[in-house]
Amino acid sequence: MWTWIQAMDVMKDCWGDIYFELDEVKTWRIGQRKISVQRKKTEWLIWNEKTEEENFEALVLENSVSNDIPINVLPQRYLLKSTQPYLTAKPLLADRSIIVRPNSILNILPGETIDLYVSSPLWMAFYNTALCNTTFYNTASYNTKETLPISEIPFWLPSDSWFGPNTMVGELCYSKYTDAKVTLDNIQKRSHRAITRISIFNEHDESLAIERLSLPTPLLDLYIDTNNQFWTDQVHLIHHLDSERPSFDIKSLASESAAKSIKLISVARKIANENTFMRSIRSLVA
Repeated sequence: MWTWIQAMDVMKDCWGDIYFELDEVKTWRIGQRKISVQRKKTEWLIWNEKTEEENFEALVLENSVSNDIPINVLPQRYLLKSTQPYLTAKPLLADRSIIVRPNSILNILPGETIDLYVSSPLWMAFYNTALCNTTFYNTASYNTKETLPISEIPFWLPSDSWFGPNTMVGELCYSKYTDAKVTLDNIQKRSHRAITRISIFNEHDESLAIERLSLPTPLLDLYIDTNNQFWTDQVHLIHHLDSERPSFDIKSLASESAAKSIKLISVARKIANENTFMRSIRSLVA
């Protein structure tokens, strides 16, 4: 039987510095969902074959031949003077916050703390220059070069949604394709998603009702553990009796006891500042 561990072992080859012969085509595939890349002499060609429904099969990297390239999808072309044999494939978290919806409204009693576990989709980023000629699992210097990807492609693009009390106050987020469970074992492990633990502290003298909340994925670092599962930094939300106190905090996963079994893969897209953490609890949950 094909096990999760076997699938994740195969996934190791999907990331890092990928070698291409001239004119070679490689395809990252999850079921019928495909992202194909071809190296030409002076350009990279990338085909993005989407599917309507999200597939939960393991991510695999396949070698193709030139006549296997998609005929119904036009490629994106990225030109340069001369291509190099390596292209770096790297996972990234979403470029916007993601709206998390529990199956039903959560009512957190005064003085109580709960943990939610959230699964959020990953983006695939391609970099023209191999970063320090390192492999995906030798990440000590993986983020030492500041460079922009030539292409970023979500495995499944969530729908747009507004999060805020009205159309004037709030932010454009992603919604859909996101689980929220109170037990980690209930989160299905997937090769194209990362897991976040959200701790909610109700220090108020009234219950806190949560129908949905905003997960700030652009502010979180991305990690991988020894079982090749992706994780993010932890998020703390605090409902204070004193509304002037910070209601939001990010706890680096690298500082936790689990740090020995994880490695940093991608740094946060945005750097959080003091104003970030001074947000009202009502701007974070609804």
